[in-house]
Parts: sequence; structure tokens; C-alpha cells
Amino acid sequence: MKQVIAICLSALCLQVSAQNQEDILRYSNRGMVGSARTMGLSGAFGAVGADLSSASINPAGLGLYRNNQFLLSTAITSTLTDASYTGNTMNDSRTNFNIPNIGIALNSTSYHLGKPRTSGIISGTFVMGLNRLNDFGLNSQYSGNVRNATVGDYLAGQANGINFNFFNESSFDNSLAAQAWRVALIDSVPGSNNYISIQNLLGDTAYSVSQFQQIKNRGRMQEWYFGGGVNVSNFLYLGATMVIQQASYTSDLIYRETLKESSIQNNPYSSVSINQNLESTGSGVGGKFGFILRPATFLRVGGAYHTPVRLSMTDNYQNSLSMRYSNGAVFNAPNQIRKDFYEYQIVTPARWLANAAIIVGKSFLFTADYERIDYKNGRLQATNDMADFIVANSNNKLLHDVAEIYRTGIEFSYDYVRVRAGYAHIGSPFNAQYISEENGKKQLISGGLGWVYDNSIFFDFAVSSLIGTDFHVPFGGNPATASINTNRLNFMFGAGIKF
Repeated sequence: MKQVIAICLSALCLQVSAQNQEDILRYSNRGMVGSARTMGLSGAFGAVGADLSSASINPAGLGLYRNNQFLLSTAITSTLTDASYTGNTMNDSRTNFNIPNIGIALNSTSYHLGKPRTSGIISGTFVMGLNRLNDFGLNSQYSGNVRNATVGDYLAGQANGINFNFFNESSFDNSLAAQAWRVALIDSVPGSNNYISIQNLLGDTAYSVSQFQQIKNRGRMQEWYFGGGVNVSNFLYLGATMVIQQASYTSDLIYRETLKESSIQNNPYSSVSINQNLESTGSGVGGKFGFILRPATFLRVGGAYHTPVRLSMTDNYQNSLSMRYSNGAVFNAPNQIRKDFYEYQIVTPARWLANAAIIVGKSFLFTADYERIDYKNGRLQATNDMADFIVANSNNKLLHDVAEIYRTGIEFSYDYVRVRAGYAHIGSPFNAQYISEENGKKQLISGGLGWVYDNSIFFDFAVSSLIGTDFHVPFGGNPATASINTNRLNFMFGAGIKF
């Protein structure tokens, strides 16, 4: 993990009202985008075109339509997690149904003497619809024993610099540091605004605690698109879409800590329980622009640019803390659970894409895409003069870096049947000086089948596996981290009609 814990521990081990670089990364990432045909090729579809996925990848592909089309895709997504912490391993899973893709394409082709033109603007296509960009669904849990580290130490550090007289005010009801002081998990150092945990206050120098963390995430990123593409002389294809991105994210964290061993006889501290809930929603507008060249009938090359998107976000959050003493007494904070909210903006980084495809008649397709995202360019912005995101944006530039994505796919066609396979390497968004690339890179393996009836009705099926490793730091501040291996399985079925 290198130096990351010392730099950004507070951002990774809890969810509070304070926004940080993790929010920028969450809403900038992309998962499995597009139709079932696109997913069968692992998303390597930028130069292929004539599919509604083009609206979210390379809009120039919309210029390759020669007819009208309606398309609908459904999916079942199952996320499996394998979390390891201090030598212990725990498994969990989450399965959900979703609609990743729906839309319509309306084509207009120019004719001369009863035949499509071969020069000038040959055709144009208008599209509108919805593409899912990412899925946040995740269940994960881990547990383990650590020595001489307690959540009280962490919360004492969070409280430092604040006069304890403020902690009883209602404005601090959702502050875990204030809650910890209210139940005496931490206390102030006399004559200062610094704090220490109950274990340090008692002088306990040799103790161990068992820690348990449960994470439940829900939500998605999706975009509504409106735009189109044109075909110029069957050589140049241009396209653009306006997108309205929507974010919905819910996270529930449960933390449990129980004292197992202590060097203090009759230690009054027994255990602590922390519950946190965060509900985030937001939306923003962006644009996507692309081109495709066809220098030969079998070859297509192109590129696309996705503008930054400014998401206007609202966070609703609530925190609660419960402390149990060894004599059986239990103290809860706050006395009455309440929700607070905070409004802010996230600017996601731009994306650059390069695409190529080799198409041999109607029997063979090979396609490859390259994508580049500089996560350092993402940032948080305040909607009022009271907020200050200098630290969060500095951490974003420090901890994140340029990520590169390589996608490739192959399709064989025979009569009415299509067989597809794909692979993608998704590079780490992290700066390797601080966070290992192994904790950010992912790989996507996919396959699919297609069937066309009467050249107008088509059905597609795809299955994909997105595999990667992430990390999570529990409360306590100790250098132990949980390694979470994730396998997101996606089963997608799509159907459409050309008319």
C-alpha cells in the first residue's frame, strides 16, 4: 500500500459529510457500457458503429446507420467479493436486475435516381435513449484482530482543534467525533483542544480488539443521450451527442469493535458500534464528439472526445455511535437520529478515445479501442463560499494519475448467427508512487451470441466478467488494510428491430 495510509487514511476509512477524492473517482469511473452486442466485444465498439452504444462511445458510429432501429437491453448483474483482513477471509455477494440500454435511431438517406447517393452527405441519423455507465452495487464484509489500535484514536484525531463546548450543539449531531466525546469514547486533554481515546486515557499499552466492517453499496451512473451522425461520401463519418448524466449512490457502513485483551484490570471499555448512511444524487450535462474514416472498404479508424461533466450533487447523511461499558451500561449518540444534507459539485475528467476495426464482408469483424483518462483533472467545487476543497483536490492530484484502457473484440458471422468474444485491460487510476497499481487495475473478459431474423429482428446475449482488487481501511488508524477481490458478472440480453 506504500504511503497511502499516512496520506489519506481519513478519506478511505469512513464515510462522512466531508467530500474527498474518492467521490471524484467514483463518479468518473466507467463500467460495462452499452448494448449486448457491444458487451460481447468487451466494449470495443468505437469504429464499428450502427449501434446505439455508439452514442456513448464514439457518436460518429451513428453515421453508419442505413435504417431506423429500436433497441432494448436487460441485464442481471451479480457482484462477488472475497475480502481478506489480518489473515481472515470473508465472502459476500449482491445480485440485481437492470436496464442498461434503450433507445431509438431514426435514419434519413439521400437518394439520386432511386439509388442512395455515393458522394456528399449521403445520410443522417438522429438518436435518443439511455445507456448505463456504471453499477455501484456491492456487498462486502471483513473482520480481524489488531493490537494497540482503536477507533477512539482515529476519532480523537478528528476532534483535535475543536473546543469540546461545541460538541453538545445540535449542529454536531452527525459528527462521529462529537458523538465519541458525548459517550466518553474520547476525552479532551486538559488545557488544550486536543483529544485522546479511552484506551490512552487509561494507559492501556498492550491490548487487542476485534474489528468487523460491513459495506453495502447501491446505485448507478447512467446517461440520457440526444444527438446524431452523418455519412459523408461513405468515407467520413461525423457524430455528436449531448448527454445528461445522472448519479445515484447509497452506502451503508457498519463497524463493530470489541475489546479482547487489555493490560488494565477491570477496563471499563467493552465495545463500540458505528452506523453510517450516505445517499448521494446528482446530474450534469456534457458532450461527446467523434469521427470515423473508412480509407478502404474493410478498414475503419476513428477517434472521440468526451467533455468533462459538472455534476451537481446532494449528499444526505446520518451517523450514529453506540458504546458499551464492561458493566453493561450502553450509551448512544445522538439521542435522536437525524439526516443532514450537503450540496456541492464534481467535475469529472475528459476522456480521449482512438478506435479501429477490420471488417471482412459480413463474416468477420476485429475491433480495438484505446481510451485515456487523466483522473488528476477531476475536482470538487463548492456551491457556497463556506466550503473549502483545497485538501481534497490536492489529494486527488497527488493520489490519482492517467489511466489507459485497451479493449479488443472479435465477431464471426455465419448465416443468421453471430459469435463474439472480447477482452479489456483497464489501467489503474492511481499514482503508483502511493497506491499499488494492483489495487486499481481491472480486466474484463466477455463473450456473446447473436441471431438475426429476416434481416430486421435481432436478438443478442452477452456474458462478461469484470475482475479487480480494491482495498479498504477500517477505523482505527492501524496500518492493516482489507484487500477486496471483486468479480462483477453481467448477463445481458438485448433485442431490437430495424424498420
